[in-house]
Amino acid sequence: MNRIGFFVASLAAITTALTASAQRDSRLDRGVVTVVNNDSTDASRVEKVLKENAPGSPKDNGLPRFALVGKNDKFYVAFGGQFLGEGVFDFGDRMSSATLFTPSGITPSTPGNRSNLGFGWQSSSIYMNFVAIPGTKDQIGLFFKANFLGNNNAFNVYHFYARYRGLAVGYTTGLFTDAAAEPVTIDFEGPNGSPNMTLFNASWTQKFNDHITGAIGIDAPTTSFTTGSTTEMVNQRIPAIPLYLQYGYNDGIAHIRLSGLVRPMQYRDLRAGSNNTLAGLGVQLSGMTPIAGGLSMNYNVVYGRGIGTYIQDDNGLGVDAVELGDPGRMGMVKNLGLTGGLSYAFSSKVSSNVTYSHLVNYLPYNAASQSEQYRYGDYVAANVIYNINNFLSAGVEYDYGLRRDFDGNCLHTNRFQIQFGVTF
Repeated sequence: MNRIGFFVASLAAITTALTASAQRDSRLDRGVVTVVNNDSTDASRVEKVLKENAPGSPKDNGLPRFALVGKNDKFYVAFGGQFLGEGVFDFGDRMSSATLFTPSGITPSTPGNRSNLGFGWQSSSIYMNFVAIPGTKDQIGLFFKANFLGNNNAFNVYHFYARYRGLAVGYTTGLFTDAAAEPVTIDFEGPNGSPNMTLFNASWTQKFNDHITGAIGIDAPTTSFTTGSTTEMVNQRIPAIPLYLQYGYNDGIAHIRLSGLVRPMQYRDLRAGSNNTLAGLGVQLSGMTPIAGGLSMNYNVVYGRGIGTYIQDDNGLGVDAVELGDPGRMGMVKNLGLTGGLSYAFSSKVSSNVTYSHLVNYLPYNAASQSEQYRYGDYVAANVIYNINNFLSAGVEYDYGLRRDFDGNCLHTNRFQIQFGVTF
């Protein structure tokens, strides 16, 4: 324990001493945008419009530090980038990525390899934020952002969407992701039990009054099944339908959201030579609220069947549906995710965040043997972030992850990390 405490103290000291930037909470950004070509334009208005056009996640920066304004304020355009470099020290079982801390991705360590020093930079990004005819009923928004988390560090588009009035179309997180309720973590992956999926989607959002907002959309069909000898995947042909109703309060700082998801999925019964359809359903309660002073809370509870692909840690693991003991049939996996976090802003420059998340998968009672399938996992993150100025900040974080399979096998690992970069 003394050695671990010394290591944490050393990381904190190094972090504070370096003039670099960590993953900053975009909710704390105020007065960071400078208009470079028009002294008569109100920079705070430009910043407000650009912020509303950016993604809602507190760690998904979309506010470039410099903006250009068109003649007669006909458009705002800003290009930006964020360099993020991680230094991580892992001990326990193996976590392959220095950027993504994913409990379901933990694998057994080999003798002599119970600890590891790693570095990452792939969450660094470039982005463009464009708004035409701002402040009018015909306002048009376009947002683009990409990082380097593709295969072999390839360029990876993370957001690319357009907005017009209440309509939004493009490649981004869907309506079943409550981005504004996400906690701030230096780990780019975030809580294992929260819905967070990027895909092509379209949605319509309607503001009913100063407090109540509703939305409905369609998501491009995508599935992840565990098939067997008598079943197989087929092309998906029916989109999913996400929707939500949200109550906002405290001048829009806080909200509570009830979300739903209807998700038809198809598979092939090889024995009967026919396609069958499963009806996945999900419900979610999420939100964030100030408690007292600089203390605030975020929370998320999601439950459903056939929604594994939408949940952070289950994506791609074949837990939307699994083959049953009855030949040619598949059954949907039930999923439960719980996430809670506390944030404390000591000032506009210093904040601290603590997050716990738990995910459980329940196989159908007559599922074919899936002993190595992911049963449940835990995720813990605690950090301190110091915003030195509008461009630079520094942070340190501890992460803990646990994975248990249906055969009882249990793996866990720990990570200390610092993250540096520059936002412009």
